[in-house]
Amino acid sequence: MFIRIAQSFNTISRSIIAFLILDIILITTTLPWNIVVMFTDSFSALSISMLALVAVIAYTISSPALAAAFAAYRDSPIMRYGENDDVRLRRNRTYESIAAVADPYWSVEEENRTARPYLRAYVSLFGRSLITSLMFGAILAVLVEALCLALSSPNGSIVAAVLMALSAITIVAHMTALNLVVEFPNAHYLAILRNGFLLTAAKWPFALLAMIVLAIYMGMMLHWPWFMLLFGTGLVFFFLYHCVEHITRHVVEQMIAEES
Repeated sequence: MFIRIAQSFNTISRSIIAFLILDIILITTTLPWNIVVMFTDSFSALSISMLALVAVIAYTISSPALAAAFAAYRDSPIMRYGENDDVRLRRNRTYESIAAVADPYWSVEEENRTARPYLRAYVSLFGRSLITSLMFGAILAVLVEALCLALSSPNGSIVAAVLMALSAITIVAHMTALNLVVEFPNAHYLAILRNGFLLTAAKWPFALLAMIVLAIYMGMMLHWPWFMLLFGTGLVFFFLYHCVEHITRHVVEQMIAEES
């Protein structure tokens, strides 16, 4: 019994350490976004619409880090605490046998590692995730600029509410698309764009949950920025991953069923 308790404690400790390491890496790989959020006062000379545009650009440039984090939560054994080893091995063999689905981003030898496989996944996913993010970023920039115009209008409250909802949907659709990039490395960009929105609409309860997580994240970043930056970023991305993973899961399962 004491041996089992010690083993569980050791596993939990390694998971916590892995999340902290990932947090430190994410501080660097999402640096443009972190600068805008942490030092908003430094951009006080900008108009609201220009500041919003800067935030969208920073978010878009930082998005490949989110895709690599999704790869970590997908395949890193130490971040999938409680998962049976046999289940993980069977899933990895299935991924490796299906050409359309990405192979595991973590190798068996890297079971207890975080930094090296994450950075390798970051480099591997950077190009496709950035292009995907630029497509969604362009849509989001238009929506945000329209939102700023609506807010400046005396009778634009209803339009502003609609544009705010569309912006939130676009952000979740973008994260869904990033997970599709992680899962399907050869998918066409327009298919990723289309399915990002369609899957988000089809699985709206999980999309709504992701919006709530994002709202909590932004609220805490505004009130306790350094705490969230150092200890909360990886955890928030973890919750977002499980939201978008539920949104895209049936597509992955369908692809595996068709190819098997």
